[in-house]
Amino acid sequence: MNDTGTTDAAARPAGTLAAGPAPAAEGSPATDSPASGGHALTVVHLFVVHGVVALGMGLVPALVTTFREEYGLSGGQIANVQNLKDVGLIAAMFAGPVVLRRAGIARTTMLALLVGLAGCAVLIGVRSYPGVLTGAFLHGAAFSLGSLATVSHLYRLPARHHRISALYATFSVGNFVAPFLVGVLVPGDGDYRAVYGVFTAALVVSAVAGALLNRSRAGGGPGRADRAGTGGAREPGRAPEARLTAALVRTWLPHLVVYATLMAAETVVVSWVTTLGRYRYGLSLSDASFLLALLWITYTPARLFGDALVRRTSVTTVLLSGVLLTVVGDVLLCAGPAGVARVGVVVFALGAAPLIPVYQGWLLGRTPVERHGPLNASLGVGAAALTTAMVWLTGIGVDVDTRVPFAVSAVCSAGLALWVLRDHRTKTS
Repeated sequence: MNDTGTTDAAARPAGTLAAGPAPAAEGSPATDSPASGGHALTVVHLFVVHGVVALGMGLVPALVTTFREEYGLSGGQIANVQNLKDVGLIAAMFAGPVVLRRAGIARTTMLALLVGLAGCAVLIGVRSYPGVLTGAFLHGAAFSLGSLATVSHLYRLPARHHRISALYATFSVGNFVAPFLVGVLVPGDGDYRAVYGVFTAALVVSAVAGALLNRSRAGGGPGRADRAGTGGAREPGRAPEARLTAALVRTWLPHLVVYATLMAAETVVVSWVTTLGRYRYGLSLSDASFLLALLWITYTPARLFGDALVRRTSVTTVLLSGVLLTVVGDVLLCAGPAGVARVGVVVFALGAAPLIPVYQGWLLGRTPVERHGPLNASLGVGAAALTTAMVWLTGIGVDVDTRVPFAVSAVCSAGLALWVLRDHRTKTS
């Protein structure tokens, strides 16, 4: 602590949580410029892009039964569709920092939209199982590149625009818009091309809007102040994107573990809550699906308020209260009956929703801006690896008892609560 009672970032031990809002990272504007109107337009565009590429991720699980009936697929073949989507996501996470460093944020954002369009073209033009696999891979890659670019761009804007929880809320929107589109647009014969036609239109509109914004910056219009963050010429004194090295990974390793554990505790619940409702509580398919819909509906406003919670309290408070709520939610989900399980879904979602974006935002706020690309990619790869393993392992356990995934989630969250408390004691001692 310094003599004013605040914690010096330079003196803070690695791995401790700040008591308040993060200071601006080196190379990141700390205050608004006269181009704040341009920044606001940029933020809106980032939110739209993130939500649109998330729609591609949501359409794959929303269409699995359609794909299965259309092409006579087995359960294993359907699992391959889901896995190819995740493989595309992980592959793009590895490539993302290199693309970001060489192409810049604006071109990386445009590349994500173009990859999404390529996936739509395949799914519309090649109606076959290989076409579905290819399209799923491309849409996973599109989301990965788009998420990396939008988060990196957001943290090159003035600090007041660093609303990462609100940005992540657009993922939830994409996940409950996707099944709505499928229900409205897919006819009885299973022709899903209209759904991907709508997705294509959304990608095109996002790309055109991005091109117009970039042209405005290049011409000196609103938002020129953040041109360097969007793929234009680099500002004097701003360091280029850093390379991902083993030394950086070792430095970030404790944070990568915490982030991956947060993601795993959330993902196993999302993956198996419908199974819990169907086979433990004997709900119909539609009622069991409502549990998952209720989770996403609760997530969206809860994530929107995550940024405000950090500003009013602290990262430590948000993390500790969040992980404790997730434990309570897991217990209620397993305790039953079905009515109590529904309450558990809401409690779990309220606790889990702000955790990932708040923790990631805290890390980004304390990392030099030129390292944001490698950091985001490392977080994504680590989280994807652990969650894939955890979903697979809990899939084995769910055949023994449908409550196993929720017990695993509760244990992960309880461990994180202990870590937060220990970190808080270290910081205040």
